Amino acid sequence: MKSQIYFLSLMGLCLFTSCTQQEWYKKEFSEETMKTYASQLRSGAFYSNYQGTVAEQMHQKEALSMDSTNAALWRELGTARVKRGILDEMEYYYAEAVKRHPEKWAGFRGYLYLYFYRNFPKAIADFNLGDEVNGQVDYSQGQSHDYMRGICYYGLKDYQAANEALSKYIDKVTQEEGEEWVDVYAILYKGLTLMKLDRINDAITEFDRALKYYPNLSDCFYHKARIYVIRGQFDLALMQLDLAEKHFKKGYFHQRPYVEVLEQIYLQDIQDLRSQISTI
Repeated sequence: MKSQIYFLSLMGLCLFTSCTQQEWYKKEFSEETMKTYASQLRSGAFYSNYQGTVAEQMHQKEALSMDSTNAALWRELGTARVKRGILDEMEYYYAEAVKRHPEKWAGFRGYLYLYFYRNFPKAIADFNLGDEVNGQVDYSQGQSHDYMRGICYYGLKDYQAANEALSKYIDKVTQEEGEEWVDVYAILYKGLTLMKLDRINDAITEFDRALKYYPNLSDCFYHKARIYVIRGQFDLALMQLDLAEKHFKKGYFHQRPYVEVLEQIYLQDIQDLRSQISTI
């Protein structure tokens, strides 16, 4: 009797194992299931491994083999290259992402061309593409394309176009949400643009407007000091430089992770301008 029970139990175990193994070693999946697995593998790789590590990259490429239409996978592979300075591979992977989902990734690539590579024409082209496919002036990485176009034109020394793009962004946000919601660095760049256009009084107005919302911004005090030097108002310039140095040493100046921003100031800039005044 016991032998019969053991025999039946063994048979049941074999049947259970056989059925389970068929699920474990399933080799064919629907296209929809493959897309789901690829998306899950991409997310798991991102959250479980440091970006750009061998493990993370292997997971991303395995996911890509399951679903080559997933634009986020192509973009993720490109991002690791951005942070390691591998431009040709970044451009390859981002081109694939933009081709598959320009609505989302064209502006993002433009952001990279602007801040990481200072390729202003390519950045502008991507912002234009993103706006075209989305049917509006869009945002990428939380920044308006008009705002970033303004910085691009500034970098290209087309200061009139820079002023128009920055003003368009500032005016739109001011009208729709209130001036306090404008990115203060856009106001800073507008002030710098007006200096380039020799509109000195208007430039000071913009620097003061930026200080209204970021009262410790060292850049504004430094550039106001430059204007006072031009005007021959050296005492006022020195007062501004004292404030610029004080706030700079506390870290209150325009900067970004990974890259140097256009017209980024340094402590030596402040000290050099003070030395220049002392020789006049």
